[in-house]
Amino acid sequence: ALVGHSGSGKSTLLNMVPRIYAPTDGNIHLDNQDISEFNLASLRSEISIVDQNTTLFDDTVLNNIKYARPEASNEEVYEAAEQSMCTEFIKNLENGYETVIGENGLKLSGGEKQRLSIARAFLKKSKIILLDEATSSLDSETEEKIQKALSQLTLNKTTIVIAHRLSTILNSDKIYLVDSGKIIDSGKHEELLMKSKVYKNFYERQIK
Repeated sequence: ALVGHSGSGKSTLLNMVPRIYAPTDGNIHLDNQDISEFNLASLRSEISIVDQNTTLFDDTVLNNIKYARPEASNEEVYEAAEQSMCTEFIKNLENGYETVIGENGLKLSGGEKQRLSIARAFLKKSKIILLDEATSSLDSETEEKIQKALSQLTLNKTTIVIAHRLSTILNSDKIYLVDSGKIIDSGKHEELLMKSKVYKNFYERQIK
């Protein structure tokens, strides 16, 4: 997990994994291989990104989910929708899966767009999940649904998550504290509470 103030460099770091940016110094390794040596298409085929800006098309719900893996069957799309808790809002749409959702999902709420983004990640079945958490602007009921879907999605997967709410990352194997483009500390949640004033302040502010 990556933790830090807005503008500290968390998203830039995350965007280096699918090679949207290249490092100006140092290297990124995946299974002991420098990612710059991977074929770009094959690298990205193993990565799913769920972030604040879900790109949706003026097309049906079905095709918007299928975008992640165009050769998928409709049954696989329905399963991904089920796993991401989309079915409850899809069945309330005028034409269900065949509803055209408008430019960038005009007809959907923020939480519904987010769940479609998670459905795509389920359908893609990639080994690496990058979460630039977008739950900060959602109401608590929607956030709870999305957190449930995300915990299913990331099960046994390599996951890098940017956390706005620390409650979502307490069980991370490793938490990195990012400040002004530098990693200033790292460790598990309990360790960081003990050794990092900055992390402790973060945590205490949120608990209050």
